[in-house]
Amino acid sequence: MSMEIAGVFSGIRVLDLSEYIAGPLAGEMLADLGADVIKVEPPLGDFWRHTAPVAPGESRGFMGVNKGKRSISIDLKRPEAKPVLRRLVETADILLANYRPGVAERLGVDYATLSAINPRLIYCQNTAFGSEGPYRDRPGFDLVSQAMTGIMAFEGAGGLPHPIITTSPTDLAAGMFLAYGAAAALYHRERTGKGQFIETSLFAAGIAVQYRPMFSIERLDREPRERLLAAMAEARASGRRVEEVLRELPTRHETGRRNNPYYKVYETKDSYIALACLNNRLRRAAVRVLGVEDPRVEGDEFDTELLSPDENLVLNELISAIFSTKTTDEWVAAFDAAGVPCGPVRYTAELFDDPQVKAGELLREFDHPVMGPVVMANSPLKMSGGETGTRRPSPALGQHTREVLAELGFGSEEIERLVAERVVRAWEPRE
Repeated sequence: MSMEIAGVFSGIRVLDLSEYIAGPLAGEMLADLGADVIKVEPPLGDFWRHTAPVAPGESRGFMGVNKGKRSISIDLKRPEAKPVLRRLVETADILLANYRPGVAERLGVDYATLSAINPRLIYCQNTAFGSEGPYRDRPGFDLVSQAMTGIMAFEGAGGLPHPIITTSPTDLAAGMFLAYGAAAALYHRERTGKGQFIETSLFAAGIAVQYRPMFSIERLDREPRERLLAAMAEARASGRRVEEVLRELPTRHETGRRNNPYYKVYETKDSYIALACLNNRLRRAAVRVLGVEDPRVEGDEFDTELLSPDENLVLNELISAIFSTKTTDEWVAAFDAAGVPCGPVRYTAELFDDPQVKAGELLREFDHPVMGPVVMANSPLKMSGGETGTRRPSPALGQHTREVLAELGFGSEEIERLVAERVVRAWEPRE
């Protein structure tokens, strides 16, 4: 079977110089639309290859965000690598990078240098905090971004700040924004013939995805926010913990979110179920299934003032007790019949054989060059105008070095000289 797909980005070449998660995810997304993504790695490879490895140079994290790519390993610190880099850039449409400020310039892979070689190049840069501002030189990963953008404190609900660890929200959001920007820039280039510089950061992405917490109706929210900030500053100055202030002054959106019995996970007789009603029509249907009364759901708005805090607490405990009387499957059947959004809490191990996953082809098996058969998430997109979902697994380090150099016009003797002199690294499959 051919590794190529007839996607909407067929014929587009992407150079992925990025490491870890955000930039590589952007490259993987472009590969899932048919782009030829060449992962340009240093001699030791992307650092992500070596984090919790399952084989030398291979990790689950790396394989998860690098499918669909070819790998060429180049020592960009060597002067002899410049002709290789130049030919790569001349053939490229998009370049992905995530160097800290100043590193790209030292390696000669900054936008000013590369756009002089190829003015049509779309240069996409992701950093921890962006290229401007007081944080620009600070290093950072997703955990730091969750902390500094408020995500962690919001999830912690006033206790120990709680990071989201199942996935990497600011990494993934930044990667998606980067791919989105690259796609928009390709359209712009079709109209103007010009490439451009695109930038995002983990910090910016962490702010952008918080559509609710990072939103202020100033005539309603400014005064409570300033009061909270003043109380926090006073607590710090007096040696008190900020958590004490938060318990005394809970914010409106946190209180409503955590006390809403219709948007919550419940323990059932045998496991757990998630109930998700975002309007009163659905809440009324849920109330009928549960057999309880709640005056807050009768009108068009969820009027929290119709129950006192004590009455709300009693109702919440009653609903929790009712859920414990039946199994999850029984509750799902009852809510489904009433048109109420709900779902069982699944463990990831259950999803590999889930009928909906199979029907949507949401997982795909790949033949990895080192690890053999691997199963991983497929592209969630389907398009009538082109194939989606790459057929390539993530590459071994330098797996396609010789192949790509030959495409760039290097002769076989020249390629072997570059390999022998360690200007480039080529993967040799083990017997």
